[in-house]
Amino acid sequence: MIRISDKAQMMIENALYRVIRYGSRIKHLKMVVSPSSPLGVTKEIQTKFGPLRIESDPFVPLGKSYIIEDPWRKRRGFAWVSEYKQGKGEKS
Repeated sequence: MIRISDKAQMMIENALYRVIRYGSRIKHLKMVVSPSSPLGVTKEIQTKFGPLRIESDPFVPLGKSYIIEDPWRKRRGFAWVSEYKQGKGEKS
C-alpha cells in the first residue's frame, strides 16, 4: 500500500465527507486520478470512512483528482479533491 501525505489524506477525506453526507456510500465511490500520479498505481487507499477505490484516467491532468459515485442511484455524488482551474486562453 502506498503512503500518502497527511495533507493529501485530509483533502481526500474532506471531499469524501462532502459526498457521504448526502447519502453516498463509500463502497460505491472511487477517486479518479491521472495515470502519472503516484496514486495511479494503487487500487485503493484507506480513509477514515473505509477503503476508497482508486482509478486512473488519461483525461485527468496530473495534480487534479475527483471522487465520483458509481451510477447506482438517480443523483450521483461528485466532489473535487483538487479542483481544475481553467487557465487564461482555455475554452470550456
